[in-house]
Amino acid sequence: MRTLRMESVPVTVNGRAAVTELPVIPADATPALAEGLRRRRVAGTLGRCPCGAVRPAPTAVQDAAAEQGTAHMPFPHKADCPAHDGLLGPELAAWQRKGGARRGAQAR
Repeated sequence: MRTLRMESVPVTVNGRAAVTELPVIPADATPALAEGLRRRRVAGTLGRCPCGAVRPAPTAVQDAAAEQGTAHMPFPHKADCPAHDGLLGPELAAWQRKGGARRGAQAR
């Protein structure tokens, strides 16, 4: 099974420097997978998704975890957003099961 490659990207959260892990869009991603991952990259970087969802302010626990080096901060994408877990999850699972790029597929 394939795994999605991630990259560390510097961002600012509540005026503080931070680093977030963002997905790299695979060259052989379906249009739906590519759009969902693109929106996750935008949301992770800017704190706002094209669907209108905004990154919530960190809780005290998340803030304390970030001080120690890492914190999980879920992003509340709208249910019809391609980046929402309910839509992106099945697209990602199908891509992972493929096991490799199709022969002759064009890189984007």
